[in-house]
Amino acid sequence: MAILTTEAVLLRRRDLRETSVLLTCLTSQAGKIVGMRKGVRGPRGVDGYLEPFTIQTIVYYERPRAEIDLITQCDVQESFLGIRRDLAKTAYASYFCELMDRLVQLRDPHPELYELLVRALGALQESPVPSQVTRFFEARLLAASGVLPPPEALGLSRGAALSLTQMLEASWGEVARLRLARPVEEELTARLQQLLLQHTEARVKSLDFLHEVGVA
Repeated sequence: MAILTTEAVLLRRRDLRETSVLLTCLTSQAGKIVGMRKGVRGPRGVDGYLEPFTIQTIVYYERPRAEIDLITQCDVQESFLGIRRDLAKTAYASYFCELMDRLVQLRDPHPELYELLVRALGALQESPVPSQVTRFFEARLLAASGVLPPPEALGLSRGAALSLTQMLEASWGEVARLRLARPVEEELTARLQQLLLQHTEARVKSLDFLHEVGVA
């Protein structure tokens, strides 16, 4: 078994026993991995220890013949407290992570998707308009996955097609200044989420919650 160290975003946590958890992680080098972390004690805290959408440095034993690796160490690098203290931002971050979990296969490296997720979480934490950061993330994720048709082929209004083109060409430094007119954002939301649901071929539970709380 190889011992590896990498940076990772925790996508999902599942408690197995009193002191063991199963962690699904998107790593910067190895793609998505699922690992068991033993010896976890104490309550889950606001500091983000072993919580979804945190950036961690993890040390793990790679077990190529098994789907579950063994994680021996996790050190929080970024807990995104600004997201955790806001219900809407927490819901959006959970949506980002669930999409990545569904779209990335085990041990299939996609460094561009890892960078997209990290940058999107950073932008989400800083933005006063988190829904529009989410449109940016959805568009970039579809484009990176190779399933986003040209804006002019999506049946969008002229304003929505132009806005989508600008979003695809914008730098991350420009995301904070992104402002979409309400009708344009509603149009893009419906079309981008339709494409994502077609691509994932499955129900996205966190998207259901976003609709329930009225911030999708």
